[in-house]
Amino acid sequence: MAKKKSTITQTLSKTIEKALLYLTNARVKDVVERRFGVKNGKPETLESIGKGYGITRERVRQIQDTGLKVLRSDETISLFDSVFKELDKVFAKHGHIMGEEYLYSFITGTDQPHPLRGKLYLVLSLGQPYQRVINDERFHPYWTADSSARNRAAKVVDFLISHFNKSNQILPEPEVLSVLSKKHSNLPNKMLYVILDMSQEINKNIFNELGLTHWSEISPQGVKDRAYLVLKKRGEPLHFINITEMINESFIDKPAYMQTVHNELIKDPRFVLTGRGTYALTEWGYEPGTVEEVIKKILTQAKRPMTKKEILEAVLAQRQVKPTTVVLNLQRSPKTQKLGDGRFALRP
Repeated sequence: MAKKKSTITQTLSKTIEKALLYLTNARVKDVVERRFGVKNGKPETLESIGKGYGITRERVRQIQDTGLKVLRSDETISLFDSVFKELDKVFAKHGHIMGEEYLYSFITGTDQPHPLRGKLYLVLSLGQPYQRVINDERFHPYWTADSSARNRAAKVVDFLISHFNKSNQILPEPEVLSVLSKKHSNLPNKMLYVILDMSQEINKNIFNELGLTHWSEISPQGVKDRAYLVLKKRGEPLHFINITEMINESFIDKPAYMQTVHNELIKDPRFVLTGRGTYALTEWGYEPGTVEEVIKKILTQAKRPMTKKEILEAVLAQRQVKPTTVVLNLQRSPKTQKLGDGRFALRP
């Protein structure tokens, strides 16, 4: 999705084009442009470039380093002063740390391969103190302009993990940001946003709700988890055909099939069959069992005889069946008996 470009982009392009003129060796210039995706926004690997030239990966690296050395020289690096100044402002507003994808999209206005993204990658690689981190076990690839920012980000994530473990529930993104801003009022709001974006331990589901990445409501695995998520979002019992349709509307990577959904719902204790093909969530207070079993549970919990109307209302709150079905089960069940005053009770 295209976004509004940063004011840096025009200066960025002109500066890169001017700086690359200092790379007078054609192969050095080509290697640098391809390694950073300057022309198309698609950085190439050392290996792929090496194959094209018939040289080793290490030789490509040496050629790249030669080019970067020229671009970092006193004569050339000064060309980037205005760009670095603008980048410093962006980093400062985000607490000096930004997820790589967010940073590229924020500056260039696009999340698709584009020459501007390649040029930005090159500029960041030349500047100080910008540092790219791609192998952090807690965060997705990110850039930082202050090494201490990573520790601040980790503390925010630690707090939020503890918060989620205590509440054991997912939260809408605005509510999470509100919780964080109260706890970490000393940090820029934009930093809190990028930390959520960077974290590998905290993630967002298709409904923009946040929670721990391993939770099924955040990273649903298979049809039954997806069914649980869409049904919980809907908040009311649905027929398995409707649940299948909602899954396919919400998740486009892999189609769900009605029979598969029906089979998974039957086996999963998180779901309760409330009528012919209609399912509810157990956590909503629905209990498994036949109508006869539901009647028995209602009378057991009431600890007193109940009128037909009371029983009927209680059963229909649990099951989507015809009232006559409830009445027939009540009258024919060997587990219940009708008392002289017309009420029903469990047989002793």
